[in-house]
Amino acid sequence: MKVEVTRIRDVAEDVRSLELRAVGGGELPTAEAGSHIRVEVTLEGASTERHYSVTSSAGDRSRYEIAVLREEDGRGGSAYMHEGVNEGDLLEISPPRNDFPLLDGEGHSVLIAGGIGITAILAMLRRLESKAASFELHYAARSRARMAYAKEVKRLAGARGFLYASDESTDSRMDLAELLSAPAGDAHVYVCGPRRLIEGVKRAASETGWRPDQIHFEAFGARRGPDDGDIEVELAYTGSTLVVGPNQTILDALLDAGVWAPFECRRGECGMCVTQVLGGEPDHRDVCLTEGEREQSMCTCVSRAEGSKLVLAL
Repeated sequence: MKVEVTRIRDVAEDVRSLELRAVGGGELPTAEAGSHIRVEVTLEGASTERHYSVTSSAGDRSRYEIAVLREEDGRGGSAYMHEGVNEGDLLEISPPRNDFPLLDGEGHSVLIAGGIGITAILAMLRRLESKAASFELHYAARSRARMAYAKEVKRLAGARGFLYASDESTDSRMDLAELLSAPAGDAHVYVCGPRRLIEGVKRAASETGWRPDQIHFEAFGARRGPDDGDIEVELAYTGSTLVVGPNQTILDALLDAGVWAPFECRRGECGMCVTQVLGGEPDHRDVCLTEGEREQSMCTCVSRAEGSKLVLAL
């Protein structure tokens, strides 16, 4: 469906928010807390999609708000959203989808955000605050200047909100072991951010006795690393070889080549794209596989190679 970009503003260093409204007015489909939309972007003359969390209130059907971090080493989508989109432009988006729902129970909620991960957590914060629910929020970023929506987070969370800037001092960093040291049977943890934060939360929660069903997470998806280069991917069953560029995922290369490959989340969370590795060493960037599973498989939607070649069972 088409929406109009009605407002653009900077909400932190390198972070820009876009307000989207239905063309001609009217209501948009409901976006529950934790929802995201797919936005069509144009890269090198071709249309593709990027996923962005809806930060605005779940009850507000007059608009969606999303926020985009500009990534210099990204795959081009953030640069397009920062440089190629202006107020008054029309964008093609999908209806909201929620793979990261906030449970509507009466227990305590622990919200944890890292960097631009606040975008998924912010709508949850709005919902919990409006219900006068029990919650606490922990938000870490490289610096105060890079904390998107910091003033709004402080206003909504009040004394229950804790902000950590890693460039200030060691004492100001988030201590996950301490934060998760006292699990409660009716509490739930929601975390969104870099893979290392999600893995840290899962590890700390496991060590302190939280049940797996109490931990909920959403990852950023495929991210380009500073040393990413071309990968040669050999498909063992067909005999063909693909070259995957640094700005491309293995999954996208497979789909572009007409290779049937299942997928769902594109964020390394669901495991739908897991593929057996017959040769080479994967650089695992998912948050769903166990260490045992990683010995022989990989998520093609986010992971790459430690070297320059992989052989996949395709």
